[in-house]
Amino acid sequence: MLLAGGALWYTLGSRIASTGVGTRALSAQERRGEEIYNASCVSCHGGPRGEAMMDYPPRHNANGHTWHHPDCELTEIIRTGGDEMTEMMRQMMAPPDAPKMQAFGDKLSSAEIDAVLAFIKTMWTPEEREVQAQVTQDNCPVARAAG
Repeated sequence: MLLAGGALWYTLGSRIASTGVGTRALSAQERRGEEIYNASCVSCHGGPRGEAMMDYPPRHNANGHTWHHPDCELTEIIRTGGDEMTEMMRQMMAPPDAPKMQAFGDKLSSAEIDAVLAFIKTMWTPEEREVQAQVTQDNCPVARAAG
């Protein structure tokens, strides 16, 4: 186990998430997302360990900046391999040999992408999840309609 962003985290594979007041078992969706993340994402983006916010490729844990972005943008990046922001960050930060984000739209279903996002959120602090939920509500038309 390790301390990251003020929250207690357990290493990948333990199927435990931080709740801010303790830990809980991952939901079925989060476990499925963990499986997909470990198979397709962790080699570039890392796990719950404390990498720096400005690492490239970006880290999805509490020390990264993924939680600053709404679900609709994160889903689009997973589906298409990037957007204007992704390309701008790559030009500013990526070392010459950095891998390019691949598109997963033809490899993962919408439900699988949702599961990956659900798992990624288990690596964030409760405060980060709260801020990201509001960013999603403010920026994603579907989230606004559901809210």
